[in-house]
Amino acid sequence: MVRAAAVSAVLLVAPVAVAAEPSARHLGVASCSSSVCHGAVAPNRRGNVLLNEYVTWSHQDAHARAYATLSSERSRAIAAKLGLGNATSARQCLDCHADNVPPEQRGEKFALSDGVGCEACHGGAEHWLSTHSSKGSSYRDNIAHGMYPTADLRPRAQLCLSCHYGSAEKFATHRIMAAGHPRLSFELDTFLTLEPPHYEVDEDYRQRKHAYGHTELWVYGQLTAALTELQTLQGPRIDNGAAFPELALFNCFGCHMSSMHRNDWNRGLLGTAAQPGTVPVSDGHLSMTWIIARQLDPPAAPTLLRSSQALIAASASGREQITASSRDLAQQVQRLRELAAGHAWTRPEQLQLLGLLLQTGVDGEFRDYILAEQALMGIDGLLIELKLAERHRARLDELYHLVQNDERYVPEQFVAALRQLQTELQPNLTS
Repeated sequence: MVRAAAVSAVLLVAPVAVAAEPSARHLGVASCSSSVCHGAVAPNRRGNVLLNEYVTWSHQDAHARAYATLSSERSRAIAAKLGLGNATSARQCLDCHADNVPPEQRGEKFALSDGVGCEACHGGAEHWLSTHSSKGSSYRDNIAHGMYPTADLRPRAQLCLSCHYGSAEKFATHRIMAAGHPRLSFELDTFLTLEPPHYEVDEDYRQRKHAYGHTELWVYGQLTAALTELQTLQGPRIDNGAAFPELALFNCFGCHMSSMHRNDWNRGLLGTAAQPGTVPVSDGHLSMTWIIARQLDPPAAPTLLRSSQALIAASASGREQITASSRDLAQQVQRLRELAAGHAWTRPEQLQLLGLLLQTGVDGEFRDYILAEQALMGIDGLLIELKLAERHRARLDELYHLVQNDERYVPEQFVAALRQLQTELQPNLTS
């Protein structure tokens, strides 16, 4: 099973539209769909742009069907439970399932029914539509005219997170998920792998833009996701004045992987100070951050671990303690992310990072479903970059099968399969 098929069975996500320049008009995907623009049936092999991007998006990309999803039976049921009326006209739904810019920013060819189209990622095209196709126009010229810089890892990660985690304006709350919306899960490298490619990373691309490897994408994506979660813990969603803070900020499976007849609570390394019965803040990306720190900045890793443990322990103490702990930890993660942004990963470093992931899992730290899910995607990406993935694809498929359904996830089986993969990879890890 190829990576895309395996991971697609695991992830259920909802895209959120974000514009690069808030004031620019969005002209609609019809402005890009001409056969002499980006609507060619076959890719153009003579230039540096394929010109079939619209066809790829409309035929293969789930973003193109984001609005249509709102007419499904499941979406209607969710909207009814939330008292939103019709999901196809409710802002709470459209902000995620369409390029829902204000009416005054919509061009003549703009249509909400296009779903999450070109401008949801590339920004309103009012000021760059005519110039980006001009002879001699460069990518940097397009950025200067308001195109969103998706080729740059930093804004790309922020853009994707605003879709697949949330922002101040839009967020998949516990209430929305309780009404039936899928749990959001994010991992930058895997999501970009699953995205139908509408560009080719060839020599020409490398001359104009930086081509990021799987390790760079996984590391920076994990650190950005962890930092975003920590920053959210300092805002109004944690201090909301209600009896409970926003529960979507906490580990879903602290409650949902248990029952009144299962006494299987366990304490991982990050939760050393946690007490039985407490529900920790979401720690999937945080656990990956600690593993990354052990490879990228070993002297800082012990302090980051202690701060992570303090945050998990604060989950049972109160909102003020959570906010204070997250603020301290966010500074450390920010520093680590800046270090990662300029780091060129060597093969020995990638093998060491892979070894850390495997050993941490074999030691039992990935008993939690979310940690297992995140770690597996990282392991897969590293193996792809190391050109070892296909040799071990059967074992990877087995691991993906074990996390395919969170309700059937058995930690012991995942750890056993991970140990077998570690054994198979041992010659590479010790070479």
